[in-house]
Amino acid sequence: MNDIEAARGLGFASIAIGLTEILAPKKLEQAMRIGNGQNTGILRVLGVREIMHGVDILTHDDPTPGVWARVAGDVLDSTLLGIAATRTKKPASFSTIFTMVLGIGILDVLFAERLGRKKLSWQQKLARRLPWAD
Repeated sequence: MNDIEAARGLGFASIAIGLTEILAPKKLEQAMRIGNGQNTGILRVLGVREIMHGVDILTHDDPTPGVWARVAGDVLDSTLLGIAATRTKKPASFSTIFTMVLGIGILDVLFAERLGRKKLSWQQKLARRLPWAD
């Protein structure tokens, strides 16, 4: 599996995560033990964001910007999870979810970095087209 295919897998994972956040926010709240319905709106907004990341990755030839957008989303998710951690009633359940989010975040950073390394800058692309660049 190459990096582009792995990025596409992250795109599908984004859509799956987003659908879960939109369709079952109360179940997620219950799993994290963070409330009784008062966070569903936040989870649904995060779900829309996740789906947009997935669509971005899957619809562009170069998924690099979309994967970097996922990394930015992971920073937001980690911040919100840090706030939620202070309110959880079951730290063990919550830590399982946090560990899963952290694992996906690590994959996002790894593939964003790898994809970015392979990408030529616009200056490098222009230089390759110049007749005297040979």
